[in-house]
Parts: sequence; structure tokens; C-alpha cells
Amino acid sequence: MLDSYDDDGFYIENCIEIKVGETYEVGNENFIGGDIRLNGINTNKWIEISQEMLDEYFTEVVV
Repeated sequence: MLDSYDDDGFYIENCIEIKVGETYEVGNENFIGGDIRLNGINTNKWIEISQEMLDEYFTEVVV
């Protein structure tokens, strides 16, 4: 579970769940200070996480 933010970077008091099978691509901008921004490909979400979290919880897929 991750904290949730709106498209303007404002905190929303709920959490989002990242589910197995969701696909993300690295984005160019960061709104909330995360190391890496991931934009959802097959989901309407974006997240910002640390490099450590990316390495631990995500697998790179080459298309």
C-alpha cells in the first residue's frame, strides 16, 4: 500500500494498492519528491517510489 496523491501532487487520505500484473513506465517528472515516477500503462495511476523500493518490488519488462 502506498500513500495517495492527486494529479496536482496533493495528499489524499487513502492508500492505493499496486496489484500483480499492473504495468508502469518511468516518467520524466516528479511531483512529490520520490526518486522515480512510474506512470501506469494498464491502470490509471502514477506512483513515486525510491530506487530501493523499485529494485525490491518491481521487475523490468522489455517490450
